[in-house]
Amino acid sequence: MTSTKRILFVVFILIFLTGIAIGLVGRSMCTRDNENYQKVQVELFAPDEIATVLHDEDLHQIYVCYNDASYVNVYSEEGRFLWAVSTPYLRNVYFELSNNQLIVYNSADAYIYDSSNGTFVEKKKSDDIDLSYDWENEYTDEFQDGEFYFDTYQVYKAQEDGSLATVVARSWWYWVFNFGVCWCVSFVGAIGMGTIIFLEKRKEYRKTQKAIQPSKHSIVIENRKARFILKYFRITSIIHVIYAILDIVFGLLLNGILCIGILPLAIHFIISNIVIWNMLDHIRLTEDEQTIIDYWKVCETGTFIIAFLSVIVAAMLA
Repeated sequence: MTSTKRILFVVFILIFLTGIAIGLVGRSMCTRDNENYQKVQVELFAPDEIATVLHDEDLHQIYVCYNDASYVNVYSEEGRFLWAVSTPYLRNVYFELSNNQLIVYNSADAYIYDSSNGTFVEKKKSDDIDLSYDWENEYTDEFQDGEFYFDTYQVYKAQEDGSLATVVARSWWYWVFNFGVCWCVSFVGAIGMGTIIFLEKRKEYRKTQKAIQPSKHSIVIENRKARFILKYFRITSIIHVIYAILDIVFGLLLNGILCIGILPLAIHFIISNIVIWNMLDHIRLTEDEQTIIDYWKVCETGTFIIAFLSVIVAAMLA
């Protein structure tokens, strides 16, 4: 590996680790385990993503709900902070307004507050209450005057002319700790590392290919099991590429119907590689044969990543 590639490889490693580290820091900043859940809280400013926004037309209040923090900031319709409540840590949190009560709950416990001022009412088992478990939000480009809408960090109120006026705003730096953004940063680092590894393996493979059989396009491997593994890597790589192409095409034409196919593909990839890598540990290969196997191993892994990325693209096109 040349010095330039070494430097790039280190840079991509740092990018990969930085994305993970900042993402974890962001999650730790958002997570709350509030023991004083019976008391009204101060306004939450952690960079947590908005899970949903509820609106009480009678009280003229909006309830900005955060999943990781199990937190609800309550504002007037003009965006003036009023009060907040926070429960002990809950996984998969739901939020609901019902019978003048604000309910923060998961599948086990429900914390009930007076929706007008945040006064704690009681804690009950979720099964003892008729709850909707509604967490999905429909996104629209058509805005109705006076209605409230939200994105990752902001809350808006629709105006008569169809524009949106910001009611609850958060700073741009919240995006630095956004888990999706951090994941993308780490992914760029991983892609960079993978590309450099692939190029090095490809360089070694071509060098070996020319040294062994300069006049032929294929290389004969003596070990029967190794030949089978080499053929497996090649066939699987082709399947991954075909799936990626079809997935994107179907995403464009048939609403991403093939996206579900990544599940059996992933299960097969994980299990088969565990078996094959164990087989390779017990096969004696020459240095040249090992170079060839390693190259196609990288190809198979790389094409699986391409197949996985095709699911994201197909979902966006659907």
